[in-house]
Amino acid sequence: MNYINMLSKLGMGSAHPGGFEATLRLFRNEHIPPKSRILEVGCGTGRTACYLTERGYQVTAIDLHEKMLHKARLRAKAMGLNINFIQADVCSLPFEDEQFDFVIAESVTVFTNASESLSEYCRVLAKGGTLYDRELVLDKPMPAETLKELEDFFGIPHLMERQEWQSRLLESGFSNEEALEYNHFTDQMKQDQTRHLDPLERRDEGALLDMTLWETLFQHDKMILNNAEYLASVLFKAVK
Repeated sequence: MNYINMLSKLGMGSAHPGGFEATLRLFRNEHIPPKSRILEVGCGTGRTACYLTERGYQVTAIDLHEKMLHKARLRAKAMGLNINFIQADVCSLPFEDEQFDFVIAESVTVFTNASESLSEYCRVLAKGGTLYDRELVLDKPMPAETLKELEDFFGIPHLMERQEWQSRLLESGFSNEEALEYNHFTDQMKQDQTRHLDPLERRDEGALLDMTLWETLFQHDKMILNNAEYLASVLFKAVK
């Protein structure tokens, strides 16, 4: 079982580093005007999209994984929310130019061809629009064999250091970028990951009896724990 399918079966709503606490912190610290047009890419089971819609934003959310979108639609229905969930590839967004004020990505871009996805985010943003993108990065060079093992497990084409992210963002058309957060994998991050329980999390029936799922989850935890010294999570802010 691959990593993304594991997340889908578990119905996890905030699998990115720092969990939903990191999402809440972003929107506490950054000013997003009411009724802003927001595109969430890689929305998963819709937890962030529903949170933003509840607060009056105009939210469009996309994901490539149909099962994730099904669970996102069930979440929105349970909350009485009307959200436009679309199956789409972040490297080829089905939107006209300059359609959104903000693009939100939470551990999504790292799984893609970053040059293509970042260029697409920039294209659909209005002039002066902002990307917030929280991603896994290399904190320092990792042994080549270990890096390949990690990339293969997670399905990451190319795990980049902070400086390479900066170059990719600027090459993609953004006028400036900054790192709002740079977090190592500490005990505090682990606590944040589980701080906010998700009452609308939907596991597949029988998922917890699936030994391949548990094997993948164990391998995930082992990968992070064994390589924590090489990894970090960065929240990028880039303005078009």
